[in-house]
Amino acid sequence: MSDADILSLVAVHNHAFPDFFLTGLGNRFLSLYYRTVRENESGILLGYYDEGRLMGFCAATMRSASFHSQLIKENLLAYMIVAFRLLLTRPGAIIRLYRNLTKKSVSVNDKGDYAELLSIGVDAGCQGKGIGRALLCELEKEILSKGGRIVSLTTDYDDNEKVQGFYSSLGYQIYYDFIAYPQRKMYRYIKKLNEN
Repeated sequence: MSDADILSLVAVHNHAFPDFFLTGLGNRFLSLYYRTVRENESGILLGYYDEGRLMGFCAATMRSASFHSQLIKENLLAYMIVAFRLLLTRPGAIIRLYRNLTKKSVSVNDKGDYAELLSIGVDAGCQGKGIGRALLCELEKEILSKGGRIVSLTTDYDDNEKVQGFYSSLGYQIYYDFIAYPQRKMYRYIKKLNEN
């Protein structure tokens, strides 16, 4: 994806997730985040295009463990600038970001030694057309081509049956549930990829 595509991706993200925490951090943060995912050697950023227009995207990493910490370390100055602006406008957001850098259960020994879907979004006007499914299938092929055998993702536990059903229909199984800060119950799903 080009830098112009990143701007389109941010617009899709905003339409797909209007009430999500990351959306509330603003376009500057989202642009930085997706650009650094794209540039990271473990990062994967895929787009679904129709006649040159970005209709959907997915972001992932080949290595879930410590990926976000690595992104910040590799782009420390850029993230510090964004964090400073957030500190002035939304100080609570910095605390929430810090506390959610890891998504683990205290009761499960999860080493994060798998690929992870970080975000997937489809433009609001294009949902229900199979774009999310196509993106996820393409992502799985990409992970396999890079030597990955397991992919994971997290999603909300409560009032999220449609999304949970979507992931289950593609072979994802619940690995465990956990509480994200401040009190958001989440599922971690996992899928073993076949080379067929």
